[in-house]
Amino acid sequence: MSSAKRFYYDIIATFTALTRLPIWEVKQVPKEHYERVVYYWPIVGWLTGPLTAGVLLGMGQFTPVVIAVAFAFAFRILLTGGMHEDGLMDLFDGFGGGHTKERTLEIMKDSHTGAFAVIGFVCYAILWVGLLGYMPLKTAAMTVLIADPVSKFVGSNLPRLLTYARTEAQAKMGVVYERHPHIGLFFIAAIFGLLPIALWHPMGWWVLLFSAVTFFVLVWMMKRKIGGYTGDCCGATFLICEVISFLAIWVMA
Repeated sequence: MSSAKRFYYDIIATFTALTRLPIWEVKQVPKEHYERVVYYWPIVGWLTGPLTAGVLLGMGQFTPVVIAVAFAFAFRILLTGGMHEDGLMDLFDGFGGGHTKERTLEIMKDSHTGAFAVIGFVCYAILWVGLLGYMPLKTAAMTVLIADPVSKFVGSNLPRLLTYARTEAQAKMGVVYERHPHIGLFFIAAIFGLLPIALWHPMGWWVLLFSAVTFFVLVWMMKRKIGGYTGDCCGATFLICEVISFLAIWVMA
């Protein structure tokens, strides 16, 4: 398979897996291409970031900022199918209720929603809506526009640093991300993940800094708790890095 065709199939797999766009109805690709979708995550941020910021700006013309932010929050969940939020809740449940690696992974895979998941998601949603809701409208929109792809780039490096904590047979999607993909994928992710920083200098650098620091703290916690990562950890990492970067902008703005 040519490099161009492989890239095309990888992109199709990425948007099929990480959004609710009905791309799968147009083209279905082999399973192997889903093993690299996490490394194209920042490209998805170029869709979810601008669309979410657009909803925020549009609703902000008719409603208070905090209401516009709430609509934007709900819109992005619909756009992505809430899969990242599901991962966040599973991580809160597992890390909060599990005392061993085995029990933590068991709880994370359990379809039942526990108290830690509910409390954690409510706290996350309050921070997401509250922090952006207290910013001026244009600042809030720019924060979403930049933080989405930047935090996805930061989170996309999780499989590079940690091994998969389960076996492939136990993976929720039946896919384990490649541990050492071609170096070209890193540069693609870096370009799409870091280029938005240039749109908002110097605030964009604060987004990257706080996302990166949060990322390494989460890597340490995951390695200590479950000895690696799961797909849920990837989604949770993105969301936590993003909301912490909101905090940075709220403090600096």
